[in-house]
Amino acid sequence: MSPTDSSIAYPAEAEAFWVGQAELVSEKLGDEALERMTPAVAHLSDLFTTERPDKKFPDYFADPRLLAAYGVFFLPQSFTRTSIALAQTCGLRGWKPSSQVPAILDLGSGPGSCGVAAAYRLRQTGINKISLYGVDKSPSALASMESFARATLGADVETKTRIGDASRPETWPEGPFDLIVAGFVVNEMPQLDHAALLRWFGELKARLAPGGLILILEPALRITAERLQKLSDDVAAGEMNRIAPELDALPDPQLGPGEHWSHETRAWEAPASTEFVNRHLHRDLREVRFSFTAFSDAPLTPLPPGLSRLISDVQIIKGLLRFITTRDGAIESVEVPTRGLSKHEVKKLAATFGRGDIVRHPHPASSKLRLANHEELRVFWTPETPQEP
Repeated sequence: MSPTDSSIAYPAEAEAFWVGQAELVSEKLGDEALERMTPAVAHLSDLFTTERPDKKFPDYFADPRLLAAYGVFFLPQSFTRTSIALAQTCGLRGWKPSSQVPAILDLGSGPGSCGVAAAYRLRQTGINKISLYGVDKSPSALASMESFARATLGADVETKTRIGDASRPETWPEGPFDLIVAGFVVNEMPQLDHAALLRWFGELKARLAPGGLILILEPALRITAERLQKLSDDVAAGEMNRIAPELDALPDPQLGPGEHWSHETRAWEAPASTEFVNRHLHRDLREVRFSFTAFSDAPLTPLPPGLSRLISDVQIIKGLLRFITTRDGAIESVEVPTRGLSKHEVKKLAATFGRGDIVRHPHPASSKLRLANHEELRVFWTPETPQEP
């Protein structure tokens, strides 16, 4: 996929805002300010992984240096994840808000990683006036969200905030909202068992405007992705339409033993400031990884039968491409012959699609399938290409 595509590219206004925050807290300019962010980014990285607390997370946003470091390094990644998820819900499935002035709720907003991204993408579709509401435990994060939204979205987007807890619906605004984003909060609610998570989702739905969208994003770790998948499958069996990432309401066949689980692995182009901070950290910034689910009761763009969703990377082996898909509730192994193509042409073909993309071919579903030739494979959708007629 093209990581520089405008539908998912991280906006220059957003990068400039967080570089400015780094300069304020470090009292340095440009690269020197970013250099001062490196230890703070390393500290946050450890906090999110190896030093992750068992119970309560500290309010790291209360430290201006950690907040700025988060904005420079981690926020662009979550912003991009949200953009990619919305590319499928809006681009492939045709979702759009029904209100003239759409209202967005960013639940567990932090400084606005997902909510500002959602508003920014709606602006790209031609919607000017938007109401954005952030809910978070951290007063410092909420204050920063208001400034970040103003700098990135302009005056036509009204931003309001409220101190609240993503796990406690009584602290949320009543709505209704056209789009509710819960970005990376379910993994911070381990106290909720599956039944409690379903009730929590019901509280989201109760605040949704007619035709609205619920978007939940989670880390790509197997334990977090499968917990979200179980929730998603149960909701899909009920009265709401699952519009992404699966193409139907059938249970995901990846649940259970096996090497695959539902998550996205997407190429992106990290902003220059993020790359600069990463010079001494050596984190792999080539891809963003995440899991997500999206639901709506709105009418959707109908899809033709026979579409498959890639759930693996594309392997280039001698004489063919190989990948795994889900189709009609089953896992399918697909081989695409590449005889007659040069090495350059094979690499070019393999680069046109990847994990999470939608493809089609003329054959009936099969657990193991080999196409007659590479021309039988058609890429139906990726985040940067429109749906085929």
